[in-house]
Amino acid sequence: MDWNKTKTIFIIVFSVLNVFLFSLYINRYNAALEVVELSDTPIEERLLLDNITVPKMDTVIQEAAYVSGNVHLFEPTELEEIQNQEIELKEGYLLSGTFKDALQITEENTLEKLVRDNVFKGSTYKLWKKDEENQSAIFFQYVNDRLVYNNQNAKIIVYWNDEKELIRYEQTLLDNLEDFKESQSLLSPMQAIKVLYKRALLKPESEVKEIKLGYSTLAQLTDTQVFAPTWHILAELPDGTLEDYFVNAVEGRIIEIPKEAEAVEVEE
Repeated sequence: MDWNKTKTIFIIVFSVLNVFLFSLYINRYNAALEVVELSDTPIEERLLLDNITVPKMDTVIQEAAYVSGNVHLFEPTELEEIQNQEIELKEGYLLSGTFKDALQITEENTLEKLVRDNVFKGSTYKLWKKDEENQSAIFFQYVNDRLVYNNQNAKIIVYWNDEKELIRYEQTLLDNLEDFKESQSLLSPMQAIKVLYKRALLKPESEVKEIKLGYSTLAQLTDTQVFAPTWHILAELPDGTLEDYFVNAVEGRIIEIPKEAEAVEVEE
């Protein structure tokens, strides 16, 4: 095999792929800007007319980098550290743990504390949602103190019984979460809200309860994944229903999340 010729072919193929991906990115970004700037009427006036309230943000994040990470494959030596549990591994990356002695959930021993103290690298996750009806809760992994929203390889789901005892959990984990070198300019929270408004997702009389920056999956390349800065917007609809919306903070695209990730909002 002529290695030099093969290497040249690979270089050409990857160069073409890079040009295509860059072109796709530019087209999406320009399309998003067209949506954001579609109307001459200021979004603040439109929200006021529809009685949609938005919280004031003391500080606005203007730049953030993309983040990459690798799917963690659990090693037998790691599992030796886990106490009071029967462990089952599925395909090396999905850990299922069942507590031999159930853990009582109390005001002092909260779900967050129990996960932090009893789950491998539990301190790298934060509580996202509780579902009291199904006696379960979802934790998302976080980086730069920002959640990685609903990635199947970066979450923990815990379950408890009728006695409010933690009985089992399922876990996936990402390794080597780190920023790309260059930061990206971000859409402002108000621009993200305007994207939702243009799609008629924000109904009249709604109240935006919270706007936070996190990350959502942009691309998955074998075991490596890339995450984009993403605005999470929590809104209360006129009927009292709470809805989560996600807007890519660089491209301005609305990101759909699977229905299975939706649950009752965590009570503060």
